[in-house]
Amino acid sequence: INWDLNKIYNIINFISALCYWLTGYAVAYGDGNPFIGNTYWAGIGLPGHKMAHWFFQFVFAATAATLVSGAVAERCHFVTYLTYSSVITG
Repeated sequence: INWDLNKIYNIINFISALCYWLTGYAVAYGDGNPFIGNTYWAGIGLPGHKMAHWFFQFVFAATAATLVSGAVAERCHFVTYLTYSSVITG
């Protein structure tokens, strides 16, 4: 059972990384006001010279989801983990 649960959590980590791709980079680094960005949603319009920066930050977001996965393994409900992991990355 534990092996199957770990596979499910890895899938959730991937979903969380996708949340970062859809919204996280745009909010953190998009052009806009000093509080929140309003460009680069889902990578649309991202210049080629910023792709390395995007990937670097993407890996940090995926690592954050993985750290949460290890910290709360078998300690919280699945829906709670899914919600928290998605919010922390995206």
